[in-house]
Amino acid sequence: MTNPPKASSTSPTHPRSERSEFVTQAPGFWRGILLVASLELRQRLRSKTLWILAIVWFCIIDVVTGAMWFILTLSSTAYDESFDAYPLFSIIVYFVLLFGTLVAPAISAGSISAERSGGTLATTQVTLLGTWSILLGKALAAWATGLALLVVAAPFVVLSVALSRAEPGQLLLALLALALQLALFTAMGVGLSALISSSLFAIVISYLLVALLSIGTLIAFALAVGVSTRYVEVEYRTFSNAYWEAYWKCDDGDIACYEAVPVECVTETMTTSISSTDRVWWLLAMNPYVVVGDMVAGNPDINRISDDLFGIVSVSVRSLQVLDRRVDYWSDCPTAPLHVTTDADYDPYQGTFPAWWIGLPLQTLLAAGLLLGGYPRLKTPAAKLPKGSRIA
Repeated sequence: MTNPPKASSTSPTHPRSERSEFVTQAPGFWRGILLVASLELRQRLRSKTLWILAIVWFCIIDVVTGAMWFILTLSSTAYDESFDAYPLFSIIVYFVLLFGTLVAPAISAGSISAERSGGTLATTQVTLLGTWSILLGKALAAWATGLALLVVAAPFVVLSVALSRAEPGQLLLALLALALQLALFTAMGVGLSALISSSLFAIVISYLLVALLSIGTLIAFALAVGVSTRYVEVEYRTFSNAYWEAYWKCDDGDIACYEAVPVECVTETMTTSISSTDRVWWLLAMNPYVVVGDMVAGNPDINRISDDLFGIVSVSVRSLQVLDRRVDYWSDCPTAPLHVTTDADYDPYQGTFPAWWIGLPLQTLLAAGLLLGGYPRLKTPAAKLPKGSRIA
């Protein structure tokens, strides 16, 4: 009689328990962003293009810094003045901003559309990564690439501060302003890359957007001023001809003669143009050069505004905020003689506020709007695909 087979000591395998061994937990929002950014950066570092670009950029800014140093030295020698490298800081910072705005579309506007055209984007989309993680991870990688180019230029920015009268605080503000502008422009490029299927078209639109903010704002402001300009009859008081005849008879430095000239004023009427720049100045606020200049300038020395590009830009834009009150009447004729009048108490910042307080939020809204617009095009599963799109 044969014994019945013994029951197996192992318990039966359940399909559910087998499947549970292969279940992977989805990464969180922030971890997903870092994963996508690190993957994108590894791909960029494998290419020699980024290294070549960094070397070329280092050589270019080295030549520009040396050329500006030579020009400033030559100018000081020609006019027998002491050497002053104060403008060097603003020139170098603006040159770095120019290069950054030109490179930002190239390193960001093709990050998603190129993968979509190549059929490799679907590989990332079928993972457990969220759509926002993919979108913001691409933007973070593009920004990190831009910051790498900023690091290459940083020694020359620091050198320009050391050679000029700029303050260390301005250096920190300049680097912060440049980093913020790179972040916003790369975010705009990534948003356009997600929104537009064609990689070439996305890059072209991104460059057009840079041109719109840099040059288009100037054109829009000029057109707005031209439309709002009106011509009115204005009464004003000025010195009489008899006063000027007596004034110019005095010898240079003869204060007693100047004080003896009787001040005579007359009222005249003329046609003048009145522009309401206080209503349209905000069009310039989105300009990246205005944002950086006004942010770094702070409150520059009014007597040396012409020595610094930041001061010129900041004072010019803030002066546009002041309402032109010459509509009815103004006076060029003071109660005191002309030679004792002074503008020492003039403050161009009185009644105004920094332009970058308006420009930076508007740029942020534009970048956020483009990212929001690109989100539905990147989200999976897609309800509708553009004609000719590759899935895998």
